[in-house]
Amino acid sequence: MGRAFANTAQISRGFEMYAKGYRRSRILDSFGDQSPPSLRTLGNWITRYKNVSEDILALEHDFEWPHMDMYSIPWEHAHLINRLSSLELQRPSVRRVRWWFRIKEMNPNYSDEAVGNIANQCVVNEHMDLMEIPGSDWSNLLESTLVDDEKQLELLPGTFAICFFELGTILPKWVQNGIFLSIIRTESKISVVCSDKSIPDEEKISRGWNCLKYVGDQASWRSLLSKIHSPYQVQFLSLGNTDYLLLKNLEEIEQFGIKVKGIVDD
Repeated sequence: MGRAFANTAQISRGFEMYAKGYRRSRILDSFGDQSPPSLRTLGNWITRYKNVSEDILALEHDFEWPHMDMYSIPWEHAHLINRLSSLELQRPSVRRVRWWFRIKEMNPNYSDEAVGNIANQCVVNEHMDLMEIPGSDWSNLLESTLVDDEKQLELLPGTFAICFFELGTILPKWVQNGIFLSIIRTESKISVVCSDKSIPDEEKISRGWNCLKYVGDQASWRSLLSKIHSPYQVQFLSLGNTDYLLLKNLEEIEQFGIKVKGIVDD
């Protein structure tokens, strides 16, 4: 028989649902494919839930915009809350949103993913402490959950060209497959991104673009893009689960506070 308070993440999840007024059967169903607790175990949890005061339970209710002023959450974090809320399977609680802004205030350089991961563990820890259940661990939390975006942004070797062709055009031979080649056809034109190494000088195309490859979650990608403020010399491409950033001046990246991992080998 497992320990009644061994799964702190499930206890925390059950507490949030209990605070919102869900019945035991609905709480058990919420665990989906996970191994759910027995009715007896859930009963032990609910005994602890009932000891929490009503004003504390209110922090588990769905976050609403009036809560910004009620709980002194700076409105400058509204965009952060919108972004992180879009990644949640359900509406976030007031408690979770409070942790989002606290963590972002502590370190503005944290990505959305890092903020979300740290906040999730903080919520679980706080729930365990509220119910006096062993299992919370605040030690080294920030260091262990921080996502290092710098390791996910890589500079592809060489420089690239961005070209546009009319529909029906037979692409020239210098559009060659290499470390990166993108051909996109829309209803009005064909756009190509390819190495500019073999393109004749007389071709009137936009060359000299650097290409940065990004492999990571979309929350961190959006966080990275939010740091870039130049709308003219930067282009973006998303292909499958990988994103690419094209820019003329690599020095701009460091000016935006973004560092590059290095060069990918051929």
